[in-house]
Amino acid sequence: MINKLQYDFEAVGDASEKALVAIHGWQGNRNSMRPLIQSMNIKNVGWYLLEAPFPVEGVKDGYSWSYEISKGVWEEDKPINLLNIFFNDLFKEYSSKNIYIMGFSQGGLVCIDFVLFLTKPLGGVFPIAGFSRHPKVKISRCHPCQKNTQIIIAHGRDDKQVPVSASVDIFQQLKEQGCNVELILYKGEHNIGIECLRKIKTIIQN
Repeated sequence: MINKLQYDFEAVGDASEKALVAIHGWQGNRNSMRPLIQSMNIKNVGWYLLEAPFPVEGVKDGYSWSYEISKGVWEEDKPINLLNIFFNDLFKEYSSKNIYIMGFSQGGLVCIDFVLFLTKPLGGVFPIAGFSRHPKVKISRCHPCQKNTQIIIAHGRDDKQVPVSASVDIFQQLKEQGCNVELILYKGEHNIGIECLRKIKTIIQN
């Protein structure tokens, strides 16, 4: 039975004040986002490289944040409980406004459908090439305490795995609901664009 999320911690300089949580996509693992530590070169931050709890069948070292219980029905309660445990522990180590969360693809889904509903205001939330499981449902898209949180939604214009419209739709809903949100569309497919990484780095270092 899984009781806690697995993750690696990497300190860059003094990691006592700021934390950056990196959430990988489907079939990834805790090492998937590791190259960003060097390429982004953010000073004085603690990186938390999360690993999803559910192995992907037939994929060596590949994990998912959910699995299909039955046709069209996906497990939500278990990953939500595990993420809540992780963030409750993290809030004991850092001021919530000094915590930043970045997710790619399915990790972007975690940002959109879970992280934005955390009940303590965050420093920033950055879903990249992400989507919502319920994109057309007219609901509040974040907890009221996240209205001033800096949200950067980024997506490659030529993404063939997750349509760019998935990010555009969520951006528009968040904007209409008065959130502090920005949309960055970059040249590329299902990848992480350098433009959004530069923006994220600026937000964290400032």
